[in-house]
Amino acid sequence: MKKRQGYDMKLFLITFLLVALGLIMVFSASQVIAREQFSSSFFFIQRHAIRVAMGICCMLVCMKIPFGVYRKMSLYILILSIILLSAIFIWGREVRGAVRWLQVFNFVIQPVEVAKYALIIFLSARIADGKEKITDLKRGFLPLLGVVIMMATLIGFQPNLSNAVMIVLISMAMMFIGGCRIRHIASFGAAVAAVGVPLMYSFPHVRERFMVLCDRGADLQGQGWQVNQSLIALGSGFIFGCGPGNGHQKYNFLPDAHTDFIYSIIGEELGILGTVSVLVLFVVLFNRALRTAKRAPNSFGFLLAMGIGLSIFSTAIINISMTLGLVPVAGLPLPFVSYGGSSLITSMSAVGILLSISSKGRNPGGPKRHLTPDAGAEVVYAIRCREKETVW
Repeated sequence: MKKRQGYDMKLFLITFLLVALGLIMVFSASQVIAREQFSSSFFFIQRHAIRVAMGICCMLVCMKIPFGVYRKMSLYILILSIILLSAIFIWGREVRGAVRWLQVFNFVIQPVEVAKYALIIFLSARIADGKEKITDLKRGFLPLLGVVIMMATLIGFQPNLSNAVMIVLISMAMMFIGGCRIRHIASFGAAVAAVGVPLMYSFPHVRERFMVLCDRGADLQGQGWQVNQSLIALGSGFIFGCGPGNGHQKYNFLPDAHTDFIYSIIGEELGILGTVSVLVLFVVLFNRALRTAKRAPNSFGFLLAMGIGLSIFSTAIINISMTLGLVPVAGLPLPFVSYGGSSLITSMSAVGILLSISSKGRNPGGPKRHLTPDAGAEVVYAIRCREKETVW
């Protein structure tokens, strides 16, 4: 008999380290603005600590729930996320010209964070349930594509173009891994490029951000200010940084220092050593997600682990690239580290699901699978193989 594995404690430790770093850096980056706006240096860190506690509770609950439950509830989870996204247009809160937040009782949530993982769960369940249909355009690809487009449209009209693009990219990656034909995905990609790019460029703030990306010296007092100050913060930290709490950019020089641009504060106060360490932690976390996917007991667990790993890692990479001026500024936080309850709690819950999958993975010493010549990679073959699945 195969022995069940325990929880992936390395994944748990990496998540804990990132959350602990976030607590330290959120306090350092937010104390100035908290003192000015709320007369207390501890305003943001107190709220963040409460959200960390809630995130830990959600992670512990999710890791105890058999991941097969999400397969059965996938449609209901998706419908709930659609309702939340739709409710934004009626009861949403506007901030800086965007309506992305929804107040539920005494909590303010960002539904896109829930929708992102709801879509990952739904796609994982549908692809796993209909592996024979996934290569068919009408019965497999188009129905899934319709759900993705609907979700991306609801998010894009907030407007939240960065998350809309992110959801489409992750969904296409999952559908490719799940066995969709490359020509179907390529055709959709070409259609998006032909229609979506001109549409996105019609938004003034998007056009200005691309202008800043192409010309670093353009609009230094406007759209270019934030990226320029971010680069100054990263450059001034050199190797070891100026020490936690000793940075200068948080004194109203760098906007959103404790949220989307917290990586810049890490670079200023902890130096290259700190920024590289954070990047390494995310790479290792992604590697643990791939390992969990490889050892998942069935195709649903494989796809779910892949989707969660891709979502967390790609969000981190885009956030880091944004602070380095490599991509246009986007409203994507640094997972586990940035201030913000919705991203933190949903990301920790997603790690809880990964831990649940890891605890029921195949015995590493069990029979090994052999790649077919056209598989390309073991992770792609794992979902296309015909071996008998275990139902949890």
